[in-house]
Amino acid sequence: MAEAPRPYRPQLPAKDWNVIAPYVRGVVARAEPLVTYSARELYPAVTRLAHFTRTEYAPLDDASVFDPYMVNRFITHHLAAYNRASRNTIRARLRRVSEALLGDDAVGKFKTLGKADAVTPYSVAEQASLESWSRTQTSEERRTSAAALLALGFGAGLTGAEIIRQRLEDISESGATLIVQVAGENERDVPVLQEWDEGLRARLQFMDREGWAFRTDQRGSNINLITDFVSRTGPEVPLQTRRMRATWLVGHLNRATPLKALLRIAGLQSAEALDRVLPFADDGSAR
Repeated sequence: MAEAPRPYRPQLPAKDWNVIAPYVRGVVARAEPLVTYSARELYPAVTRLAHFTRTEYAPLDDASVFDPYMVNRFITHHLAAYNRASRNTIRARLRRVSEALLGDDAVGKFKTLGKADAVTPYSVAEQASLESWSRTQTSEERRTSAAALLALGFGAGLTGAEIIRQRLEDISESGATLIVQVAGENERDVPVLQEWDEGLRARLQFMDREGWAFRTDQRGSNINLITDFVSRTGPEVPLQTRRMRATWLVGHLNRATPLKALLRIAGLQSAEALDRVLPFADDGSAR
């Protein structure tokens, strides 16, 4: 006779688990027949989300716990220290449960969130948090790499691939402004915003102006280089190069940078490419 499976027991204080256990067990029982994941796979993800929801002072019901915005907030903030693979695994399980329990409404919200998250600019507080994270790295190599990463993203709007390929020999000065010469398909010269150039100057000094702008021991072709670097120290605010670039684009729109000049330094072919960030620009910005 097969041994009965052990009841699930998370690593939570007993008083916390006792409060959410009936709801968690009910969700797993209802969702398991509707999704491709087993109860064993669902329990940890559902438990963490339910516990997080309580800390947000929201009720323990499906509409609150599995609201896509709650799931997204949980993944973004509560799991910020997890590596990318673990976050994606938990996100996938919770999304399937949410869609199974809430139906088409959840499906639509998740699609909207997926499009918005990639382009939502960082707030001033989030930028400050990332700058603080860069200064807490464990070596000068990592500190200057992190600083250059932020400078090239927030200060010059480079894509992730461009940051990885950027050489320090291709950074010059024009008066008091650093100029990044971007090579490749979208070759261009980009002036670095002065509020972000300090980190890049520190990298230039540390590397004696030669070598890779980001990470010394690399070859310029590892597309996961930034992800791997960030996952080791997990900033409180998730770092995404697309969001840094969006922040830079919106900043130029708010400064009323002439459209043709912005398209040129951004490596964009048409103004339509700005459509996804325009909603975040101040009223009256350049269009």
